[in-house]
Amino acid sequence: MPETQNRKPPFALRALAVFGVTMVLLFVLLLGACALPGGPVRTHLTDSAATIVEEGLYPSYFGFKLFQMDNYTDTLMLMEAASADESDPLTAMMTNTAYNVDNFETLGQDLATYLEARAAGKTGEQAGLEPFSYARYWHGYLIWLRPLLCLMPYSGVRVVQYLVLAGLFAAVLVLLRRRAGVWAAVWFAVSQLLVTVFWVPHQIQYFTCFAVAYAGCAWVLARPRRSDTLCLGLVALGAVTAFCDLLVTPILTLGLPLTCWLLEPRQRLRAGGAQCALAVGGALSWGAGYGVCWGLKWVLAGLVTGQNIVADALHQIGVRTAADTWHGMELTWGNILQFVYSTLADRGLFWPLVVLAVLAVALFAGSLRSRAALVRALPLALTAVMPLVWFAVLRTHSIQHGWFTWRALGLTLFAGMAFLYFACDLRLAARRLMRKKESI
Repeated sequence: MPETQNRKPPFALRALAVFGVTMVLLFVLLLGACALPGGPVRTHLTDSAATIVEEGLYPSYFGFKLFQMDNYTDTLMLMEAASADESDPLTAMMTNTAYNVDNFETLGQDLATYLEARAAGKTGEQAGLEPFSYARYWHGYLIWLRPLLCLMPYSGVRVVQYLVLAGLFAAVLVLLRRRAGVWAAVWFAVSQLLVTVFWVPHQIQYFTCFAVAYAGCAWVLARPRRSDTLCLGLVALGAVTAFCDLLVTPILTLGLPLTCWLLEPRQRLRAGGAQCALAVGGALSWGAGYGVCWGLKWVLAGLVTGQNIVADALHQIGVRTAADTWHGMELTWGNILQFVYSTLADRGLFWPLVVLAVLAVALFAGSLRSRAALVRALPLALTAVMPLVWFAVLRTHSIQHGWFTWRALGLTLFAGMAFLYFACDLRLAARRLMRKKESI
């Protein structure tokens, strides 16, 4: 009898409960954000529109493409925050109306025009702006964006995001140092700095996935987590990601917390094939939360608005995963590989990189601790390749928006450095080389 009472419900039921609670909480928070009055939001957005116009839609640091910001998408977010009171809160959170979304040159001025129209008692359409329903996403970032815009302009939102992300970053470093050792904290810090995390809070859309991922890392590291508890947490993280993100770097919210969990000493003792299976299980749990959350929006938005949101979403999935064109090039794998080769060859980099790759493989083989060490480190290798798999599946989206999707490689760097540390030892390579020389 006691055994029956202590037996946990099946994992699927617990996962469904976690998902349900997460969705209800997010839904209520977003509904509440959309119910806030629009007047204070638009008042603070007047200065924000001027900031966007002054900076431009795609400013970049040092003129480098990978350091490019995305004021275009942030302006759409600001426009949705400003237009949320055009209808009742439920309709607003299902339709997600923006204006002139195809205007890639003067969207900042369009935002100013919209604000002037609303101040004069007119609608965006009466001001000559074309409405667009961005209903295939949940746009959960409005949960914090609209309340903040009631109090401050866009520049103030950026400051808040910097403070929040800095706090989360510091918390993860402290917890990693405490739970997994100083090297784990170093790998995390270096990997995130290399993908310019210090510029992430500058944009609302960049901030979301990093904040969710770091919060997930802090949750994982706050106390020892069983594997089933981890997977339940990943279900929630997947749902939160789909709810708040616009397909920027979502794989971070799976891979970074999973890597932190794998680095804990108790998990290192169990590393190997079993942990690879757990990593796959965690990925499936996250994927279930992510996919079902997204699908729910399509169904609910279709019911509320009468639009065929499911068809639009499926079309967009095809666009982002199937071969498309980019700068006149059809994005087949053959064309992509040919483009990479031509680009490197034209700059005289192809053969030097081939030589470096061969040397790196030789160094890896020479410094490998043992076959057992390699097997024990494989779960970390699995998480390290997750962004590469993501890029391959969503190749069209990843290439067209490579100037922000590349930051998902922060996971590859973090897990990759951990994998190399546990699998390899450079001192072994040196000793083996010395022994070979002596034998000759």
